[in-house]
Amino acid sequence: MHTWNLKELGGIASRSQLAAAGAWPPELTRAVRDGTLVRVRRGLYALPNARGPALDAARRGGRLSCVSAARTYGWWGGMDARTHLRVPPTAHLTEPRSPSCVVHWAESQPCRDVWRVSKADCLRSVVRCADQETAIAVLDTALSDGAVRMHDLVEIFAGEPSRSRATALLARPGSDSGVESIARQRLTAAGYTVEQQIPVPGVGRVDLRVDGWLFIELDGFEYHRDRDAFERDRARDLGLAVLGAGRLRFSAKQVLSEWDSVLDGIRAVVRQEMSRDTPMARPFGRRTQRKAAGFPFERSAEGRGAGPPFERKEDQPHEPQTMLSRRWPEETVSPTAALIPATVPSL
Repeated sequence: MHTWNLKELGGIASRSQLAAAGAWPPELTRAVRDGTLVRVRRGLYALPNARGPALDAARRGGRLSCVSAARTYGWWGGMDARTHLRVPPTAHLTEPRSPSCVVHWAESQPCRDVWRVSKADCLRSVVRCADQETAIAVLDTALSDGAVRMHDLVEIFAGEPSRSRATALLARPGSDSGVESIARQRLTAAGYTVEQQIPVPGVGRVDLRVDGWLFIELDGFEYHRDRDAFERDRARDLGLAVLGAGRLRFSAKQVLSEWDSVLDGIRAVVRQEMSRDTPMARPFGRRTQRKAAGFPFERSAEGRGAGPPFERKEDQPHEPQTMLSRRWPEETVSPTAALIPATVPSL
């Protein structure tokens, strides 16, 4: 018998799976005796180095489900550290319940792995069990790694309650991590237009772009453990600065635990940019959603100024206005007029 069969199955397999791989019952008995295999429970075997939630699930007679299974597939697992198990309604748990374990009594779809539910069962379980923000983040990361596609979600949730189907429709590809997905969801809820994985010349793909001009980078939990990654991030910051792009960088902890401060900071930056005498150049798109910034003034009829509307003198002929040559209240001169060339092409 070859241990690679178990490695392909996550280190835990059933007797029937091992028999299909060519292991006879006497071989299994001998392997357990000499320590090559460990008998987890009746009909289940594991490699001696098997550890963690997968082994616990097999020992209890269940399968990892919900966010616990999502983590094993490489998706976002949320902040719930409890072990979620799916157990058949007719089964008997071999260990007493624990506050650190959540049991989902339900049948499972056929799955090659005996210690976790299928990807489809995992996604359905997450949407039914977790809060909506976490559920969408799991769906987003599943879409982004190519495990499922949008049309797959329609099929997976076809028989689910309307609430689950509606949640699945809110998922979007493009989130390299759950933190990015959560930031996208919260910024969208705050009224901003959010794009993800935007390619920037000389920089690469940037995590988020808000309202067409403000770039946001999000650092994961392992941020700066790698010196090369640290240097790459500094080079990216420099590249965005050279292009004159607005940019902010936040950590995963800030997004997950200090969101109010993050949102206040973004609003302040957007508000300051909108109040400029000469708005910054936006080579990557235009600004939208002024109300999301909490900006107090409506857009002036004379251009994109930050101040309140003003009246034009009737004896003054109408002149085309641009961002750099618009009139100012009481016919005053813009404070930046001395910096503007005599001839400025219309923008």
